[in-house]
Amino acid sequence: MEKLKKKAISLEAFICLGLLVGSCIATANIMGPVNMINTIMGTAHDLLINTVFFIMGVAVLAGALSEILSEFGVISLINKLLYFVIYPLYRLPGASALAIVTTYISDNPAVLSLAANKEFRKYFKNYQFTALTNLGTSFGMGFIVSAFMVAQGGLMKVNLFKAVLIGNLGAIVGSIVSVNLMIYYSKKYFKSIGESEEEKEIEKFVLDTREVRGGTVFGRFLEAMLEGGKVGVEMGIAIIPGVIIICTTVLMLTNSMPEGGYTGAAYEGIGVLPIIGEKLNFILRPLFGFTSPQAIAFPITAL
Repeated sequence: MEKLKKKAISLEAFICLGLLVGSCIATANIMGPVNMINTIMGTAHDLLINTVFFIMGVAVLAGALSEILSEFGVISLINKLLYFVIYPLYRLPGASALAIVTTYISDNPAVLSLAANKEFRKYFKNYQFTALTNLGTSFGMGFIVSAFMVAQGGLMKVNLFKAVLIGNLGAIVGSIVSVNLMIYYSKKYFKSIGESEEEKEIEKFVLDTREVRGGTVFGRFLEAMLEGGKVGVEMGIAIIPGVIIICTTVLMLTNSMPEGGYTGAAYEGIGVLPIIGEKLNFILRPLFGFTSPQAIAFPITAL
C-alpha cells in the first residue's frame, strides 16, 4: 500500500512507547528482567532451529516437486483432468488440486512454493490466485495430524477414526466456504481495478501450451529440482520474522511459571491467555471443543 506522511512526532509515538515499556515492565515484574530476556532469546532460537528450519525443509521439497511436475507437464495434465471436479466446488482451475495434495501431505508453506512456480501460476486469474492461501491453509498438515490422532487412538485403546474422518470432512467443507468467500471479495476488488487485455490473452494461450527448459531430460530434471528447491529456501527465510516474533509472544503469554520457579529457559511465560481463555470458555468450547484454557493459543497463533 502507498505510504503516507505524518508529523515527525505525534500521539501514536507516545502510545507505542507506553505500550512497549508497560508490557516489558509488567512481564519483567512477574518473571524477573534477566529471566524474561533469556526466555525471549531462548524461545526465539528454539523456534528458529526446530520450527522454521523444519518448515523450510518442507518448502524446499515442495518447491522441487512442483517445479518437476511443471517441467514435465503433470500440472497441465492435472488441470485438464480435474477441472470439472474442482471448478464447481472452488471456482478454481483443476491445477489447484495439486495445492490440496501437497499441503495435505506436508504443511501450509507448500502452497507458497507452488504459487511461486510461473507455469502453475498461469492457470489462475488474479482473483483466483489470491484464494490459494485459503485452499492451502485449509488442508495444511492434514495427513500428519490425521495419522497422529489415529495412532493416539490406538495407544488409548479408543477408535478415533470416525473423529478423524469428521475432521477431514470439516476441512473440506471449511475450505469450500473459505475459498469461495475469498474469491467473491477478490473478484470484486480486481473488477474495480480492471484486468489488462494482455493478461487475458496470455491466459488463453497457456491453456494449450507450456514452457520447458532446453537440454536433455536428465538435465531438465536436475535443473527443475534445484531451481524449485531454491524457491523453497527463499520462502523459508521469508517466514522467519512472522514465526519467531508472533510465536514467541503467544507462547510467553500462554505458558505459565514452571514448578521450580522461573529459570530463563525457553517456553516459560506469564500465563495471561489461559486466564482470558477461561473467561471465553463459553464461546471456545462450543466452537472448537476445547477443554483446556491453554488451547486458546492455537487459534491466536493461526490468526
